[in-house]
Amino acid sequence: MKALAILTFAVAAIGGGAGVARAQAAAPAKATAQAAPRDGDDAKVSDAQRRFRRGIDLYKSGEFAAAQGEFTRAYELVPNYRLLYNLGQVTYQRHDHAAALRYFRQYLTDGVDQISAERRQEVTADITDLEQRVGRLQIETPEDGAEVFVDDVLVGKTPLRALIAVNGGPRKVDVVARSGEHQTRQVDVGSGEILRVPFPRLTLVAPPPPPRPAPAPAPITIAAVATPAATSSHAVPELVATSSPSRPARSFPWKSWTLTGLLAGSAAITGSIAVNAKHDLDYQLQQFPADDIEIDYDRRRTHGFALATDGLLIGTALMTAVSLYLTFRDPR
Repeated sequence: MKALAILTFAVAAIGGGAGVARAQAAAPAKATAQAAPRDGDDAKVSDAQRRFRRGIDLYKSGEFAAAQGEFTRAYELVPNYRLLYNLGQVTYQRHDHAAALRYFRQYLTDGVDQISAERRQEVTADITDLEQRVGRLQIETPEDGAEVFVDDVLVGKTPLRALIAVNGGPRKVDVVARSGEHQTRQVDVGSGEILRVPFPRLTLVAPPPPPRPAPAPAPITIAAVATPAATSSHAVPELVATSSPSRPARSFPWKSWTLTGLLAGSAAITGSIAVNAKHDLDYQLQQFPADDIEIDYDRRRTHGFALATDGLLIGTALMTAVSLYLTFRDPR
C-alpha cells in the first residue's frame, strides 16, 4: 500500500461544498481539505473539519493512534463515507488488519457508484491482501442471545451467521449468556486461518431442594392407675393394686433423618450435574471435526458424577433403613 500518498488523495476527495470553495479562495496556493457536511449544523461540520485536518497532520507525523482518534470523531460528527477510507489507511498502519478490512468494505458499500472505477479496483486489491493477513473465528454454542466479546469488544450475539475477522495472534473470546453466566477462552489465531471455538452450554439446571424432614409426632401421656381404698370395716389384709409398668416416651430420631435428607439432597445435586455433563458429552460427540479434549473432559465429568450419585443413593437407602428402625423400634 502507498499509504501516505493514498491518504493525501483521500483528503482532497473529501473536500467539497461551500467550505472548500471558501478555503481555496482564501489560500489558492495551498490545498486544503474539508469534510463534506451531511445533515449536520454548521458547528458540527466545523468541528468535523477541524478534527479531520488535525488527523491528517498527526498521520503525516507518524502518530497513527492519535490520528485514528481524530478521524473517528470526525466521522461520528459527519458520517461521510470518504472518511472510512482514511480510517482504513490509519488502522492498516497500526497493523490492525481486521479493523482496516472492515473500514474498506464499508467504504465500498457506502460509496456505491460515487467511487471511481480506479479507486474501487485499488481498494478491492487492498481487501484481498488484508483477507490473507487476518484470521477468522467460528463461535459455536447452543446458547441463543448470548453476547460474544473478542478482546473485550462486543462483536455480536449468538447465533452468529458470519465468521468473525480478527488479527492474528493470541485472542481472548468471552461468551456471556442472558442469565449472566459466562465462559472465556484464550486462542491463538493464524493468518488466513478459520479457527473453531466451541462453547458448551452455559446455563445449568438448578438442582432440586433437599426434602424437608417429617414433623415430630405428638408426645404420648400415660396416666397412673390409682390404688383402690379398703371399704370393709372388718380387718382384712390390705391389698395394694399395682399398675403395669409404663413404657418410656419414644424420642424422634432427628439426627438420623436429617442425615438421610442431606444424603438425598446431595444425590439429587450430583445427579443433576451428571445429567448436564452427559448432555455436553452428547453435544461434543455430534460436532465435526470432534474436539478430543472436550470429549475426554465431558466423559470424565459424566463418569465421576455418576459414581458419586450412585454412592450417595446407596448411603441414602442405608440411612433411610436406620432412621425407620429408630423411629418405630420397641423401647423395651
